[in-house]
Amino acid sequence: MMQRLATATQHTVTDLLSRWRLLLVLALAGGWIAFAFWVSDVQGRMDLPRAYSVRMTCEDDPEAVLWHGGCERIAADIAVSGRPGFADLYRAFVAVHHDPAPREATAVAFSAAPADAHFDVGAALAGQRYGLALVTPEFEGVKSQVHADAIKDAIDVRDRALLVIGRAGLGVDALIAGALANLTHPLNMIEDAMQLVRIQAGTAKTSDIGVR
Repeated sequence: MMQRLATATQHTVTDLLSRWRLLLVLALAGGWIAFAFWVSDVQGRMDLPRAYSVRMTCEDDPEAVLWHGGCERIAADIAVSGRPGFADLYRAFVAVHHDPAPREATAVAFSAAPADAHFDVGAALAGQRYGLALVTPEFEGVKSQVHADAIKDAIDVRDRALLVIGRAGLGVDALIAGALANLTHPLNMIEDAMQLVRIQAGTAKTSDIGVR
């Protein structure tokens, strides 16, 4: 009995060694998928407070006039209730974490556009939700109203996506949708892997994962 067990074990080890390439590929694929899910979890946990901040900014408040401008553009999205579908969640994760940030998305189109000498970005954002501290950097270097409006449109797209993610919370469907979005954008996944190395080295924070 012991001899048969030893022989079977030896055959198993020999068989595994002969298939080491396949096993290595499977191990790497499994690790890559697990990493996509880990990144998705980190992204989802960051997105929930961001979605809440969008809602909170546009809530009624006695001093809302100081920052409420532009809320009417996403009012219909804020009013939506119910759990979003999987396809909507996938598109939302792509919009928030894989599409270019609003400033980057408009940079090429307006790189050669003439500057408006009379344009004041501070005045253009006054009383608007786009002028809040966390949003203002998107408008750095903007020198015309048309460019500013394009960035506002891009911010609206991102905020609508955040609201979708916020409605899903930390559900399994959101986790899978985020992981799928990561797996279909391998270059961004590689950036996230490099960011993880920096996190382990102490030169970055987990909250830096997936930020575009």
